[in-house]
Amino acid sequence: MAKRFYEAVTLAEQDDGFIVKLDAHVLKTPAKSALVLPTKALAQLVADDWQAQGEEVDTLSMLHMRLVSTALDRVAGVIPETRTAFAAYGMSDLLCYRAEAPDPLIAKQAQGWDPILAWAKTQFGIVLQVTHSVLPIEQPAQTEEILKQVAGEDAFRLTGLSHTAALLGSGVLALALEQGEISPEQAYELAFLDDLFQIETWGRDEEAQVRLGNIALEIKAIARYLSALQQ
Repeated sequence: MAKRFYEAVTLAEQDDGFIVKLDAHVLKTPAKSALVLPTKALAQLVADDWQAQGEEVDTLSMLHMRLVSTALDRVAGVIPETRTAFAAYGMSDLLCYRAEAPDPLIAKQAQGWDPILAWAKTQFGIVLQVTHSVLPIEQPAQTEEILKQVAGEDAFRLTGLSHTAALLGSGVLALALEQGEISPEQAYELAFLDDLFQIETWGRDEEAQVRLGNIALEIKAIARYLSALQQ
């Protein structure tokens, strides 16, 4: 970690978007790209990341800064590949793989996951098959193309969706969170339904609880990022 080298964090608007300033210096990405953001709300999240730093700057704590930097430095140059990677999360979606036992877990999965799959079909035409086997299931070929189309070509949005899908293990849950169909709390409960069931059944494990708590906070942060892109 480096010492904090700035006092004030401010925003400014220019013709092509919004920028963040650390004192008089315009913020850039780690690769020294111009950090120009499409919405004021997103720029504010990045500014908040920097403002929240103490005497030392911990870049690992700045999720929004990491996401916009990834979008500009990496994803912008590999849009087709990133769309394919996002679609892969949908083609092997967490929601499609159901438990064989016990019955209470089977019921919880159906109650929580079936409505989201139905929403994805109605909203986007995403059709996914469900299995109770651990073996990979073949999904309809057209589903992959629909997922790519839905992901779009905007580097900022694609970065957010891909990060969310990786975090949740589900492209469908990532889309539902972005679209406001589910809250961050619901996204957490649905993505980690199995873990929470185990805790409910066998009791709390402190290490697991800390891990899940950190994930819940990250889901809230990524939800703010996705929302800011639409403001």
